[in-house]
Amino acid sequence: MIKSKYKWLYEPPTEYIADDVAKAHKLTPIIKKVLESKAITKDSDINALLSGSTVSHDPRLLSDMDKAIERINQAIDKNERILVYGDYDADGVTSTTILVNTLRMLGAEVGWYIPNRFTEGYGPNELAFRNAYDEGVSLIITVDNGIQGHNEIKMVQELGVDVIVTDHHEIGRTLPEAYAIVHPMHPEFDYPFHYLCGAGVAFKLSQVLLDNPPNYFESLAAIGTIADLVSLTDENRTIVKNGLAHLNEHCPPQIKAILNQAGFNDTINEETIGFIIGPRLNAVGRLEDASLAAELLMSEDEEEAEFLAEQVEHFNIERKDIVAQITEEALVMAEEKVNAGHQFLLLAKEDWHEGVLGIVASKIVETYSLPTLILNIDLEQNHAKGSARSIEQVSMFEILSAHQDLISKFGGHHMAAGMTMEIENIEPLEQGLNEWMAQLTEHTSLEPTKKVTVKLEEKDITVGNINDIQKLSPFGTDFEKPLFEIDDIDVTDVKAIGKDKAHLKLVAGEQQLQNLFWKNGQLATQLEIGQPINLLGHLQINEWNGNQSPQLIIQDLATNDEQILDYRSKRKQLDIDPTNHQYAFVIHPKKEKLDDNYYFYGEEIDPTHDIIVFRDLPPNLESIQQSLQGLTYSQLYLILQHSQSIYFEGMPNATLFKNCYKALMNKQEMNLAQEGMQLCQYLRIKPNVLKFMLKVFLDLGFITDENGIIKINNNPNKQAIESSRIYQARQARIEVEQLLLYDDFSQLKKWIKNQKG
Repeated sequence: MIKSKYKWLYEPPTEYIADDVAKAHKLTPIIKKVLESKAITKDSDINALLSGSTVSHDPRLLSDMDKAIERINQAIDKNERILVYGDYDADGVTSTTILVNTLRMLGAEVGWYIPNRFTEGYGPNELAFRNAYDEGVSLIITVDNGIQGHNEIKMVQELGVDVIVTDHHEIGRTLPEAYAIVHPMHPEFDYPFHYLCGAGVAFKLSQVLLDNPPNYFESLAAIGTIADLVSLTDENRTIVKNGLAHLNEHCPPQIKAILNQAGFNDTINEETIGFIIGPRLNAVGRLEDASLAAELLMSEDEEEAEFLAEQVEHFNIERKDIVAQITEEALVMAEEKVNAGHQFLLLAKEDWHEGVLGIVASKIVETYSLPTLILNIDLEQNHAKGSARSIEQVSMFEILSAHQDLISKFGGHHMAAGMTMEIENIEPLEQGLNEWMAQLTEHTSLEPTKKVTVKLEEKDITVGNINDIQKLSPFGTDFEKPLFEIDDIDVTDVKAIGKDKAHLKLVAGEQQLQNLFWKNGQLATQLEIGQPINLLGHLQINEWNGNQSPQLIIQDLATNDEQILDYRSKRKQLDIDPTNHQYAFVIHPKKEKLDDNYYFYGEEIDPTHDIIVFRDLPPNLESIQQSLQGLTYSQLYLILQHSQSIYFEGMPNATLFKNCYKALMNKQEMNLAQEGMQLCQYLRIKPNVLKFMLKVFLDLGFITDENGIIKINNNPNKQAIESSRIYQARQARIEVEQLLLYDDFSQLKKWIKNQKG
């Protein structure tokens, strides 16, 4: 049995699409099921989704929008110096680009500034604001930050500089004393949609300032929306759909340069932004100054864009290497914390690169399904900085807010946060967070889950149906890509592929469905041809040599039945740690036990072992039957190693025993070393068979053996050949080999299951 990593949650829809509505929209059964799972069942909602109807709320409904516009226009009219104060992630640099370009188009005297993640941290920085004042700036507009910058904003406003905050992050207990706050969740305003990203808010501001902003601005807002993982519903869906359409109709040179460096020349979709564009824009600010990414997005010259994109690509490659190194170290620490019973993983170490700690935290969460905070300890500055990532059951903003007295500065939302704190507070914070989690888990399960969209049958998986599913895109947060469950589909081929055999490729079902499971190559040793499995994954179309075929990108898999796995062939190597106590190793009584997870055949096996390995061939069927009685396991590996096989030599018949004894009687005495081969030739047998027969005679007292000199006992007790222990042991060994080594594996599995009782 392979246990699923996640609990698969499938909830049948509570509302269904009426037949006449389904017919009117020509919905295929699979699309109908997907829409019903997302509770999209009304004719108007289906029409809006499939027709591409737009949802665009009046930007003047945003908090303080009129006040902000009036102040910006005043600054432009009076040639005041304006500073756009951004952030160092993809949402921040796209926000900055949108607003700076908007103000330039209006003839404003505008500059921009993105704080350094390492020297200034997230959000408003007092020194940066003072420098702006010293340089004659009289209006600062924050984008994608500012809602937590109370002290800095108050300070600069007292100097006579007005601050307009445009942000989308969680609002704290109080609002900063800014000139204006443009925020979709402002408590005193009722904007229809609360989940714009920073670039989305900047785009709405641009819509009021320009009436009809360039398409490039909406493309940038789409990049920020996807990269920041905000809800892909309502207005955000319109921004992303329009933005993707613009990118594919006429890809701006800045974005094209990024894609060229990545070697991408296909249709741009939400995954292109999520896995190619977004990470590269983020990489710059993670390692150094994010200004390079903003300069690239603001570049108007193709050659300059290519030059800047090449530098961005170098940062992305370096970022990957750094992430791999820190993740390796963090996983070791996380394992220790988990074993100690921690339910919130706080991992802190010196010399960890602060810029990538969010990525590392995500990888730890992916591995252990526990909320995680990764901190870099800076002894010179006497503080620790880092990033946190959460799971659905835990609001990172809520849990950190509850311990705000131990944190110098933080900002974030339900699933993620960034923070700075004093080193001496790390241990108290860790204790507090785990106590908070202990209270939560009294009534909330932390078991990781995956929500199944639709349960499919194999016949539903066609290229046409997958193309239909794509009509519902873009997919993202709150409008996830459909996750399909396929049960009891038989494996027809399986292997590990890629570097270090890290990935799993399997073929399943009558239609030979291709499946890929990234980073799970080890499962190739646990799956067998003909074995029914349950799959959970996303469907896509695989194109090869002009041919299209369905493909499932597996997110999880499981088997319902206990597995009996055939590793009797020397071509199959089972790579397991012999001291891993998850395994029980069952060995021949004449072998040596390495530790207490080793058992001889016939001994009772501790039921805490989940995986059983029959390492050696047992001496007889009775001993393996005793081991199997009442045995529980998820997987049983049959290695059954042995030095040699006697099955094909068989058992000498009575006539052969009789002829051998007669030959010995005639000689009375024989030197085995000198005359043994002659006797083998006479009897037409192999030396091993002769040795066995002589051992039987010796066991029965028919002969004596004195250092290889065989002598006949002329007065033996009359006994049947079959009564010899040596004979019986060989007979038992032949039975063992016949069943365990040479019988059809399906029959062997049946026999094993029957022995369990």
